[in-house]
Amino acid sequence: MTASELLRNIRTQLAPLYGDFAQPNAEAVVGTALSITRVQLYTDTSIIIGDDDLARVNAITQRHLKGEPLQYIFGMAYFYDREFFVDANVLIPRPDTETLVEAVINSEKDCPARFADIGTGSGIIAAVLAAHRPKWRAVAVDISYGALRVAKKNILSSGITNGRERMDRQDSSSPPKNIHLVCCDMLTAVRPEKQFDFIVSNPPYISSTQMKALGNSVAGYEPHTALRGGNDGLDYYRMISGCAKMYLKDGGRVYLEIGYDQGESVPGIFSDDGWAGIAVTKDLAGNNRVVTASSSQKLADFS
Repeated sequence: MTASELLRNIRTQLAPLYGDFAQPNAEAVVGTALSITRVQLYTDTSIIIGDDDLARVNAITQRHLKGEPLQYIFGMAYFYDREFFVDANVLIPRPDTETLVEAVINSEKDCPARFADIGTGSGIIAAVLAAHRPKWRAVAVDISYGALRVAKKNILSSGITNGRERMDRQDSSSPPKNIHLVCCDMLTAVRPEKQFDFIVSNPPYISSTQMKALGNSVAGYEPHTALRGGNDGLDYYRMISGCAKMYLKDGGRVYLEIGYDQGESVPGIFSDDGWAGIAVTKDLAGNNRVVTASSSQKLADFS
């Protein structure tokens, strides 16, 4: 059996479940399992599938047919401009979150700054921001120790500079000095003083009703603690709005990912709590995706 023949076979198996997405999913299954490129799948006729290769591809296909995301099966996901490790302790990175990262990079100055990443999960937000802005230092917190293990692995392998040069990831066992990982609920283990220039977070924002409607590939595999945002999906925004000013410097900002239907409710929470410069940014699909707010009128106009 050739690689192209195997690809057709896997696509046929996936078609009833994935429809138009069967082809790219089949390409991902076969290409990743065999460590060959998409071009090789279609052009390299010399690739012959052995029994071990066939067994491996079939095993992956059966797991995927049950709903298990390929990112968990292969232990990796792409986000922004690089590849990250993921497992069942963390959410799979979505392109929506790239809008959050872009909002921070485009709004904050490229000068020394300190920020907090609340609910860091896989650590991808802190890792990407620190990689693109080597002068920034971060405190990345999460209540899940399992998530922080994933975050540590991603930070060590993300190519983050440590002020001067890239660290040797093979010989390093601790996160670089510009990202400090803390296991705690919200910022409860961080000294409540005005020490951060900005706070960034992709908090849980799925409502109870929405949780019940999630498909098996999400509800059956991704951590519910990273999804469930309370009865109306707004619990964590209320907590951040209520406590973040204690940690932000005057004029410091928050950058928060929101659900597509929270473009009015989340800004309303921050407005009621006296935040200034509240703005909503849309993602590439035109959905409300990021809310930004300033702790005071000073520096509130950062657009």
